[in-house]
Amino acid sequence: MNEYKVRSGDTLSIICRRFGIPLHLLIEVNSITDPNRIKVGQMLKIPSVTTDSSELSDNEAVPPRPPTTAPIVIDQRTFRLPQSGFIPEEHRKDLIVLHFTAGMSARSAYNTWVAASARVATAYILDVDGKIYELFDPSYWAYHLGIKGADSANHLHDKRSIGIEIVNPGPLKPNAAGELCWWYPANRFSTVWCTTAQTDRYVKSAYRGFNYYAAYTEAQIQALTPLILTLRERFAIPKRLPSMAKRTVAEPGGYFKTFAGIASHQNFRADKFDVGPAFPWERITL
Repeated sequence: MNEYKVRSGDTLSIICRRFGIPLHLLIEVNSITDPNRIKVGQMLKIPSVTTDSSELSDNEAVPPRPPTTAPIVIDQRTFRLPQSGFIPEEHRKDLIVLHFTAGMSARSAYNTWVAASARVATAYILDVDGKIYELFDPSYWAYHLGIKGADSANHLHDKRSIGIEIVNPGPLKPNAAGELCWWYPANRFSTVWCTTAQTDRYVKSAYRGFNYYAAYTEAQIQALTPLILTLRERFAIPKRLPSMAKRTVAEPGGYFKTFAGIASHQNFRADKFDVGPAFPWERITL
């Protein structure tokens, strides 16, 4: 009988799918009393469900599967949060939540979170040039949704989700000169983003009190799908987007209470604008 060392991000269900064995058999063979509590480094016996024999290396019970997506580069060093910046507890992940930073760079988002010391962060930031930064291991969690009241549910949605912040200033307001400005500084909407003639830089669409939203860059759109696919494969996150009718609504205690797949911050809070109407859902390939 082969053995397998539990890795970060593993659940019993993921391990069973990896080896093609029934969940109840894995639990029985290893005398597991709580299927929701396995630890990184724990050794599990892998029962054979076939009469075939094989020779395997010490730490790999089956040959590694070829990647289903092209390799992506993730910077795990530049904006790595100290342990005080997140909660180092592993939770089962079934949700990816997309945000925008309401700012102009990955560094500004990182600096804000570090300065706040409130463990408010997302596991990833996607910069304007398409570069992906990992701030902490996504099997852990941090506060990133800010759900209030009855829908907070002991931060269940924060714990079960992986947050991705996309660098984007968000809602825009026009000034008298025909320029579109973002909120900086201090919600004055006085910093110019583009002119109304630069139609590739914004989307005109009425949403939650604003009529203009900054466009996402092509580099961001090209990088986002591989990142989502990588996380989906690692954590067995369902291949699912919200229905067209639900993508712009906030229903943390309704439709999104048990929704598993890819959603956005606006689905969990009615006072948030991200990812907004400029986000190209149709470009996300699952």
